[in-house]
Amino acid sequence: MEQHQNLRSVRPGPIAAGVILLVLGGGMLLDTTGVMHVRFGRLIAPLVLISIGVSTLLSPGISTGDDERQGMRRGRRRSSTGGLWMIAVGAWLMASQTHVFGLTFATSWPFLVILTGLMIVIRGMR
Repeated sequence: MEQHQNLRSVRPGPIAAGVILLVLGGGMLLDTTGVMHVRFGRLIAPLVLISIGVSTLLSPGISTGDDERQGMRRGRRRSSTGGLWMIAVGAWLMASQTHVFGLTFATSWPFLVILTGLMIVIRGMR
């Protein structure tokens, strides 16, 4: 019973909002120090994907069946793969749009193939 109450104390909304503010603050710091020129309008879509992915990862599992713990575990596994995928695609978009390590959409698209293969392997191991 205590474990179920601890899951309720984690609120994905504020955590996702905090992650967004951390990334925006980091981008502003990089922009003002001259390390990297960041266009904040281009960061909105990646940040939305990352925040939805974080929220999905942190949301409690769906309880199904008689055994509540088994249902919670099943729901969490299902949501973690989708959450990881959204975070990875958001990070790829952000890296491509801000040209981290010289990456652009034209040079970084193989990462999507790698991410797809990684997600297939993770799903196969469940």
